Amino acid sequence: MSISSNILQQTNYSGVIIAMEKNLIEFIMYCSCIPGAQAYQSIDHIAATTGIPQPSLNVVMGINMDEQTIMARIKEVMIPFKARHVPMLWWIFPDTQPANLGHYLKQSGLQYNGAEYGMTIELSQLPTSLPPIDGFSIEEVENATALQEWIHVSSIAFGGDASNIDPNYIKFEQCLGWGKDLPYRRFLGRLNGKAVATSSIFLGAGVAGLFSVGTLPEARGRGIGSTISLAPLSVASALGYNIGVLQASPTGYSIYTNIGFQKCCSIQTYLWAPR
Repeated sequence: MSISSNILQQTNYSGVIIAMEKNLIEFIMYCSCIPGAQAYQSIDHIAATTGIPQPSLNVVMGINMDEQTIMARIKEVMIPFKARHVPMLWWIFPDTQPANLGHYLKQSGLQYNGAEYGMTIELSQLPTSLPPIDGFSIEEVENATALQEWIHVSSIAFGGDASNIDPNYIKFEQCLGWGKDLPYRRFLGRLNGKAVATSSIFLGAGVAGLFSVGTLPEARGRGIGSTISLAPLSVASALGYNIGVLQASPTGYSIYTNIGFQKCCSIQTYLWAPR
């Protein structure tokens, strides 16, 4: 996959939202290159499953289904996820069809998983600097040791158990590799030498998608989240990208507004998990 896709110029929110969904789709398809993953593009949806028991790595997106046959289609789409017994998400963006898809997903046994904010920023408007944080530095992940630290910090930051990180998730991240020539690049923040924060960026669909922004609990409240977010976006800007996008949880919203992101839409997710 090349990072030289047509770069999105300044556009209205409608165009950005379409690019945001396509960026996420390209990212999921990119992640599906790992052994054992399955991904396909149908006429009315895109689906991917890595087999790793994290809902965000097993998804249905780009949905444009006929309401007359929607219940049967949902049942068909769910077959591979249920067969592999992995939790999964349906992503509902503003242009998803039918507009009341959530109603049918509930009838099919899925649960509403909440809403996230779709956010965007013109990279030319990024702050040139943020208030300095004593002892804090950022590096790009460029070797196996740094990647292992990145995986450890990211897992804990997102609520995982430090003593029991899923080995399949470790293999997944290792399989994606590292390198400045790849569309997926990770960044690691250190406080007084200790790895405490992560972020990553995926360059696709003409925009820069920001992902995996996390900080260890003991290092929060110092502005580290904003600073670790700024680093990959600055890299994307230097490569000629104009627009940054992300999906923010309500708790992360203030981090992104702090560096200039603006809300452009609401994105819903519905969850299925094996009993």
